[in-house]
Amino acid sequence: MFKTLLSRRSEEPFFLITVLLLIIIAVYNWVIALLALILIGGAYVLTRKNHNERNREISQFFDAISKSVDQASTYAVQNLPIGIAIIDMQSNLCWANSVFRDWVGDIDNDQQLDHIMPNLKVDKFWGKSGYFFEHIGERYYRVVYKYLQTEAADDDNYLILYFEDITDTERQKLNSLAAVPVFCDIEIDNLEEVAKGMTAVQRATLVTNVNNCLIGELSGHNCFIWAYGNEKYIACMSRDTLEYYKEDNFSFLEKIRSIHTVNRIPVTLSMGIALFPSDVIAAGKANFNELATKARAGLDLALGRGGDQVVVYEEDGSPHFYGGKTRCVEKNTRVRARVVAQAIHELIDTSDMVLVMGHEREDYDSIGAAVGVAHMARLAGKPVHVVVSNQTDAIRRLEDQIMDNPDFKDLLISAETAENICNSQTLLFIVDTHRPDMTVAPALLDETDRRVVIDHHRRSSDFIKKPLLTYTETSSSSTSELVTELLQYFQEDVELTKIEATALYAGIIVDTKNFAVQTGVRTFDAASYLRRCGADPDIVRELFSSDFDTVKDRALILSGAQISDGVAMASCPKGQRNATIIAAQVADMLINIDSVEASFTFYYLADDCIGVSARSKGEINVQLVMEALGGGGHRTVAGAQLRGRTLVEAQGDVMAALHEIIDKDKEIDEK
Repeated sequence: MFKTLLSRRSEEPFFLITVLLLIIIAVYNWVIALLALILIGGAYVLTRKNHNERNREISQFFDAISKSVDQASTYAVQNLPIGIAIIDMQSNLCWANSVFRDWVGDIDNDQQLDHIMPNLKVDKFWGKSGYFFEHIGERYYRVVYKYLQTEAADDDNYLILYFEDITDTERQKLNSLAAVPVFCDIEIDNLEEVAKGMTAVQRATLVTNVNNCLIGELSGHNCFIWAYGNEKYIACMSRDTLEYYKEDNFSFLEKIRSIHTVNRIPVTLSMGIALFPSDVIAAGKANFNELATKARAGLDLALGRGGDQVVVYEEDGSPHFYGGKTRCVEKNTRVRARVVAQAIHELIDTSDMVLVMGHEREDYDSIGAAVGVAHMARLAGKPVHVVVSNQTDAIRRLEDQIMDNPDFKDLLISAETAENICNSQTLLFIVDTHRPDMTVAPALLDETDRRVVIDHHRRSSDFIKKPLLTYTETSSSSTSELVTELLQYFQEDVELTKIEATALYAGIIVDTKNFAVQTGVRTFDAASYLRRCGADPDIVRELFSSDFDTVKDRALILSGAQISDGVAMASCPKGQRNATIIAAQVADMLINIDSVEASFTFYYLADDCIGVSARSKGEINVQLVMEALGGGGHRTVAGAQLRGRTLVEAQGDVMAALHEIIDKDKEIDEK
């Protein structure tokens, strides 16, 4: 006991005083000192016992408080209005509180969270802290992640995720975004053709019917629409309404087409729609002038693709197409051809030199149109060259005919030569294509800003940027037909040479399949003009003739063709000579089979590039199929180039795109 007492420094003064008093008392009376010692010892033992009891009670009290705090902490972690989850490096769930489990539903430990959270990039977030946004089910979350590094091995480190439910805020944002206005530019794209031959009363009735249908449709969905002129409108709708029309595939276009007309030509409508990107709205930089300009560009794109469709410029600025189911109606007016011819004359007069190029692997339409444009430059007294690729044997026949004429000795040049002589004052014509990557020499487009585009294909989104002049007529049979019309208005008494007229005539023949496809009144007018200029059908027949090896190759490819559900598919072997032309011929032959509605012929352009030649009898729009794969063309004749794909992959891509378009058409018909 004395050792215990001595060990407690706080009791040392009391102990020393007591011992000193006992010694003093013992000197005088040891009996009293002994009694005092007994009394003092008893009092100390009793006091010590009470002290220990108090300490035990206090300890129990604090233990109870600590236990309550632990329980409160556990309850708080489990039931805070914040979901908490801990995952390992493999995204396996190691622990989660009850709030998280209530939010995401039943989930087991060791289940990988990245299966239900597509934005969770563990390999990217590991070892870092930050946040991201996630959409799970119908709820929106802001997820803060913290890296937890333990003293154990790296395998025992974790990523802690804190989930904040921001659904109400996000829904308010979405509701606000859904109410943002969308600008529409609308035009009846064939009113002149439909109303031709009508009386004033019939025309007024037609316009009234279209107005009632269109205004009634849009007004019924809380849209503002205002008509100016007899065929043009501007409209404003909410994003929410736009989404409705997109899901509906703008079915009111069909209602417009069903309006009765005297001459039974369906009325068609084109629309350009533009919307503000979300980041522009968030930054408060919305500019309605820019929005109207983009909507107008969308309308121009829709008209350039043949009309009867809607072009929507989406958030990322890329155009999406809806409609476009009808055939292009031939436009009988020649006013535009006359105006364009005069504009071309002025551009040539102000240029030092003229270069003309078509698409790579030229066909007869491309080279024929180029020769026709070159004649315009020669009439204006300007030096002119046609840029060619020399990639097909069949085209070399026409080139040989041209080169045999001493007047055309230096007409045809290579892309390399053209790039060396091109300057800022060179006028560059692009014919039979409008896509930069499809031209013979894409680098030439960067050498001069003076560019003119003449084409008859439906316009795609990757159009050549900022041409001085664009002349595209999707209703025309060929670019050679367009150039032939321009020649007639370029100046008086235009005299084509025999080879020039024959080249243009061959271009019309090849694209119309001997006047069987996409042929109108203006096509025959152009052909008759070329015949009067000396176009020789015998030379054309010789150009189109095939040698015995080509006939055998076609027969071999046809023998391997497969037909299923009205779709014929064939493929050329690797290394096939004149593959582009033979593939087109095989596709033409397959489409003539009774049970075939669409044909696709595949051929190798390179080891990693597959070409597709597509044909249709009209029920299936192969232009939309090819456009889905980056190509283009017309409703019944189209093509595409699939880079980085094998033959089997290309065939699968075509069938997938075909079925998607067929299924979409079925949904529209059912609605």
